Amino acid sequence: MTDMRSRAVDLLVVEDNPADARLIELLLSEVGGIMCRRADCLGDAIAKAEAAPPDAVLLDLSLPDAHGIETVERFRAAAPTLPIVICTGLDDESMGLLALQHGCQDYLVKGQGDGNLIRRTILYAIERKAVEEERRTTAERLKRVLLQTVRSLSLTLEMRDPYTTGHQRRVAQLSTAIGRRMGLSEMVVEGLRTGGLLHDIGKIHIPAEFLSRPGKLSVEVHKVIRMHPQMGWEIMKDIEFPWPVAEMIRQHHERLDGSGYPLGLKGDEIILESRIIAVADVLEAISSHRPYRPALGLDVAVAELREHSGSRYDPAVVQACIDVVEEKGASILDEDPAPQL
Repeated sequence: MTDMRSRAVDLLVVEDNPADARLIELLLSEVGGIMCRRADCLGDAIAKAEAAPPDAVLLDLSLPDAHGIETVERFRAAAPTLPIVICTGLDDESMGLLALQHGCQDYLVKGQGDGNLIRRTILYAIERKAVEEERRTTAERLKRVLLQTVRSLSLTLEMRDPYTTGHQRRVAQLSTAIGRRMGLSEMVVEGLRTGGLLHDIGKIHIPAEFLSRPGKLSVEVHKVIRMHPQMGWEIMKDIEFPWPVAEMIRQHHERLDGSGYPLGLKGDEIILESRIIAVADVLEAISSHRPYRPALGLDVAVAELREHSGSRYDPAVVQACIDVVEEKGASILDEDPAPQL
């Protein structure tokens, strides 16, 4: 963070009333430490902030070319990292809270307070924005580490089961595409990506020869393999993801009619993310090669989903999946689900 003790703070005062702007400058000149420059409209303020970014912005909410929270939104879009203090004639606490919710650091009312108050508020806003940016940077770094760890876990499983190499990656890709088609938030879509990449992690406890055995599986072997959702849940249940990853893993073989496993859940007892991963898992598995059979193709996979839509599979998820397949075809299974790190 820039050390403000070594120089005057560069403050951009965005105010269309010359008298109000002059009063602010006089009050701050009396206490010192802050150098003011002025913009009399939002367009001028954005241009000056882009040409020479100030340390902070004192922003009026009523300008010739912008009014109310729109003023904040437009300035914040142009200068997302600058500290903003609202300075307005509206003595309205709800407006102040709304400004804070839209990314401002503080709120002043014209005519209330002296230069010392304005100066303290500006300095606090700069400090607060610096802390916010540091937290954001830290969160992004931790997110990258988390995604790298998730991908490493997924690749570890694929190394044990070369016949299904890429399965978790493809399920993750299809799950995120379905989630976006359904209009889910990017936060939920990120969770789907993580859950998809890890949904079969419980197979790490299954003997490798069971996973790659050609031909029809015996009842005993099938029972062991069916344990993998619960085993995956056991592995992940104590990890504090920002999404219900452990439940996604445990429930991805559950079916709406209760015919799934390991818990025999029905309907809305199954979380939406698991219903999405289940559909993606079925489509990928049927359309891809397996040790016990050749690939059956997308048409067979889609037919399976259509036949059991509303009974085994969530109909809204099935329709979103079909829409994605019709739009992108087989390429949907070849894309990388992970964001650039």
